[in-house]
Amino acid sequence: MGRKAVSIDTKKGIILLRDTRMFQHEISKKLNVSRHGVRQTIRKFNRLHTTSTKPGAGRHSKVTRRQKRASKLQQLRDDTLSLNDLVRYVQTSLNLNISRQTVSRVLHEFGLVSYVSPRKPKITHQQRCYRLFWSWDLVFYYVQ
Repeated sequence: MGRKAVSIDTKKGIILLRDTRMFQHEISKKLNVSRHGVRQTIRKFNRLHTTSTKPGAGRHSKVTRRQKRASKLQQLRDDTLSLNDLVRYVQTSLNLNISRQTVSRVLHEFGLVSYVSPRKPKITHQQRCYRLFWSWDLVFYYVQ
């Protein structure tokens, strides 16, 4: 089972109960929060004197916004680039080692998709009809 975040109101309740000299295990039973959560909330309150969540928490992104824009611009310049080509571009130009999945995620943030577009044009309806007539003529030629 994963961890669930303790709400701000619950954290305030933990601090108020601690000020009334209640033990940590009693607080955890009363508020239905783990002992570790109570201990962590009290320790954080003693250090920062606040119960609010600190901004910027979490893992930092390996790719900066500028690098994301550069890879997007490269994709817009040449839409026939594959993900491997974009990864190679990022490694050489931006000096950054990231995976294909990361490049795909960056492009998806901008609403772009990297796929190799076909180099030859698709056949038209008239060309398809000509091919069918030619193939049927060939079939009837070998039947006779």
